[in-house]
Amino acid sequence: MNLSDLKMGDKGLIKGIAKGCPREVHQRFLDLGFVAGATIGVHSISPLKDPVAYVIYNTIISLRKEDASMVLLEAED
Repeated sequence: MNLSDLKMGDKGLIKGIAKGCPREVHQRFLDLGFVAGATIGVHSISPLKDPVAYVIYNTIISLRKEDASMVLLEAED
């Protein structure tokens, strides 16, 4: 499962970043706190469904689906 699969109100635990992720995007994710074990959830979805705003560490971060698909998740119960 990846971050772009989450629906409104869903949450997940970050497992890691996909192997094919460009180096600069991977570093950006790390700088923003996208580390293994962090909880992330959908805050809001734009009218055209892209980008989507996510909440991580009480911070709202908006990502395009292309970038969000690089974040690997484990579903949170």
